[in-house]
Amino acid sequence: MKNDDFEEKTTESGDFQDYGPLTGADPKDKEADDEPEVDKDDVSMYYPDGDGEHMEEDDGAADPFREKQEKKKEKIRKKNGRLTGGQIALIAVVFVLYTAVIVAASWILFYRPSQAKTGGNDVPFDINPVTAADGNNAPPVHKADESGDKEAPGAETDGQGEEVPPPVDEGEAAEGTEVQTATSEWKAIEGIYNVLVVGMDKQANLADVTMLVNINTVENSITVMQIPRDTLITTGVATDKINAQYASLVGSWYHQGYDNCYMRALSDYARILEQSLCVKIHFTVLVDLEGFPAIVNSVGPIRVFVPGPMFYEDPAQGLSIAIGEGWQDLDGYAAEGFVRFRSDYVQGDLGRVNAQKIFMTALYQKVVSLLKNMDIGRINDLAQVVKANVTTDMSVSDLVFFARSFLNIGTSNVTMMTIPGNMEAWNVHYVINRAATLQVINDHFNIYEKAIDDNIFDRYWTFCYNYENYLKVYYAPVTSAYMSEYTADEVAEDSIAIPFIH
Repeated sequence: MKNDDFEEKTTESGDFQDYGPLTGADPKDKEADDEPEVDKDDVSMYYPDGDGEHMEEDDGAADPFREKQEKKKEKIRKKNGRLTGGQIALIAVVFVLYTAVIVAASWILFYRPSQAKTGGNDVPFDINPVTAADGNNAPPVHKADESGDKEAPGAETDGQGEEVPPPVDEGEAAEGTEVQTATSEWKAIEGIYNVLVVGMDKQANLADVTMLVNINTVENSITVMQIPRDTLITTGVATDKINAQYASLVGSWYHQGYDNCYMRALSDYARILEQSLCVKIHFTVLVDLEGFPAIVNSVGPIRVFVPGPMFYEDPAQGLSIAIGEGWQDLDGYAAEGFVRFRSDYVQGDLGRVNAQKIFMTALYQKVVSLLKNMDIGRINDLAQVVKANVTTDMSVSDLVFFARSFLNIGTSNVTMMTIPGNMEAWNVHYVINRAATLQVINDHFNIYEKAIDDNIFDRYWTFCYNYENYLKVYYAPVTSAYMSEYTADEVAEDSIAIPFIH
């Protein structure tokens, strides 16, 4: 029976399919209406179980394509991770350099220059006391005394005296002489060094500057003792002046064909001072005074107080000095004039060495300031100029050690002095005072635990002839006039009073 409201249709299986009211709608539309609405953001259809409930588990599931990609990437990583021979060599070089830097830094930090430990050959002077029967420390007789000639030895005469007696041999000591064999008593104190500094005028090879510098790294102090160029010396040089002693040694080595005759002469010069002053000299420094202006310019202008007007002309030496009194900023050329000037000083060469103290104080302050402030440009310039004009037997490690020491030494611990003495009555030679010089040596330059005794000091009378005018200075009692010491602080604050003629 057919119903007007419904349409029945038999399917292939014999079942009837109800398509709903006959409204003229397409059955496909009906099918479309019954389908669930698709969520475009739902990705569950792409997962094996068909829903998003187990998406995290599905992400970790085996995926052949993904595994293949990962294996490929891992292979590339391993290939890139392998080091080539060149890379291995580079790493080895970097490691070696790094190790070298650490070792070098440790070496510099803990390095100390070599120093004599005990007696014997480490003591450079004769320790056997002189106790001759004719009196202790009687100077040798000069030939002029025998002839009655009382002229002062100097530039006008040959200055030749009786030869200096040879050292007393330990096995052949004179009668009444006690031979001292306990060399173990002469033990060096750690951290104390003496350096001989000579400024040489290459035109005549004269030692116009001679300084003995003590560096005490235990007490963090520096002591500078200047030896005036006119100091009397009895070793047979024509002028009997110590500056000519160095020139004589240079000439001797030059004529023997030595290339580095200057340093050989400096070594001999140091031995003379060691044996007469009873000091140990560890290092020597030779400064070419022609390069002095360049050294000053590499540091910068040096501000000093000029104690009086300095005007002098010497065309023969190419020297023209024109420096006004008062505070001045000196460049290299003006600084050279300042340290060489002596024409208008009342005390002649003594005035000059005191002016050098003023300059050394200012120069020391400037150099230490550069080192502390790490002014790399200035330090490099200074190093290059010093290398060209300064020769030394110090190693690079020695130089670094002393440079580090200077940074710990303030100007209050820098002491400067002239070797005690005075000009003799003829005003030709500067004569040392024996007692005062011995006191200074023991106070500032003796590196041994045992004091230097008068019976071994200047045993060959290197610094005195048997003239009354010399003996008056040489054997005079110690007075304040012979013991003038200045700290760098005192010099910087008050300068040094240097009397001028005008």
